[in-house]
Amino acid sequence: MSEQVFSNVKILDLTQGIAGPYCTKLFSSFGAEVIKVEKPDRGDISREMGPFPNDERNPEKSGTFFYLNTNKKSITVNLRRKEGVGICKRLLETMDVLVESFAPGCLTRLGLSKKVLKEINPRLIVTSISAFGKTGPYRNYKANNLTSSALGGAMHLMRPGNSPKKRPVIQGGFQAEYSTGLLSYIATVAALIGRADSGGGASVDMSMMECVSTTLMGHVAEYPYLGLSRRTNPFAIHGYPIGYSVPCRDGWISLTPGIGGAPNIPLLIDRPELLDDPLFTKTQARMAEPGKFDGLIIPWLSNHDKWNITAKAQELRLAFTPVLSAGELFTDPQLKAREFFETTSHPQLGKIASPGAPAKLSATPAHPGKAPILGEHNREILGKYGYTQKEITEWRQSGII
Repeated sequence: MSEQVFSNVKILDLTQGIAGPYCTKLFSSFGAEVIKVEKPDRGDISREMGPFPNDERNPEKSGTFFYLNTNKKSITVNLRRKEGVGICKRLLETMDVLVESFAPGCLTRLGLSKKVLKEINPRLIVTSISAFGKTGPYRNYKANNLTSSALGGAMHLMRPGNSPKKRPVIQGGFQAEYSTGLLSYIATVAALIGRADSGGGASVDMSMMECVSTTLMGHVAEYPYLGLSRRTNPFAIHGYPIGYSVPCRDGWISLTPGIGGAPNIPLLIDRPELLDDPLFTKTQARMAEPGKFDGLIIPWLSNHDKWNITAKAQELRLAFTPVLSAGELFTDPQLKAREFFETTSHPQLGKIASPGAPAKLSATPAHPGKAPILGEHNREILGKYGYTQKEITEWRQSGII
């Protein structure tokens, strides 16, 4: 196995759910030793999220947990017990990074304040991930993917361009969580680079609300200059339509003719007599009658398959593209050619395919791996840090680990 870019990095993972585990997953994919601390008996809350094969609930078979925790080592520690906090303190002596997702102030109440952590390990980087960050009037509020998407501004954008007054909706999946995990990973890498020069540790304060607000395609940055939101007044900038999806015979097709290819649409839909129609030559006409525009193109699209539509549209320099489902991604020739999906073996799930690393490093490639069984590495990790097998057994019996 080749050396990986983070092979010498050790991370203690005190996160659960999605955002924090995705951050540490990106590190473990490229070789970091990530020790995941879980609650005894229950483990990470994502073990309860599923999906589960055949809908049979089993904390070791959760698809969400598996994806987010590949290549990590799991230990169980009860942080409500002083012995459990003592275990974490000993581990932190040799760690490069602590990633945690407790509510602001919780680490201090556990006896792991910023001062204590600095005394334990002056070179430690502490990445704290929370809904609103450590400061501000919202800092003690609880939130989830839904509320973060709303407060961060993303939900306001999730309306059709031709129906800007429709009520906002949420994006599919957990996009607020995943974007927070990705940006937390980037910020932590930056802190590691900074430590190489300074030699000292650092703290990284991540807010899910802010992570959402920084990934809105420039909408927030543009507002002070334009005085309006692209979604509340979408036609004022681009005309209609741009970036919306309509049904076709075998699914959905995404259209962006507002970019400039609209005059060729009559050729796509086999209606050359419409080449001079204002709906295809003037953006103002489409803005005034978007329903009439849809009425001309959707009947043709509904009788054709998305990839055939795309091939013909590309010849006409139209920005049309298929909308692929999760299942279709597994058979997509582009992703197959790049070997994006990796197959690994799990003692309870058997062979399972999942998305691989989001980047390909030529000299230090990512390696596929499995997610750990709850507490799988208790004896290995705690033994390495000087605890005896007798202590480990007693702690397990008394609920400390």
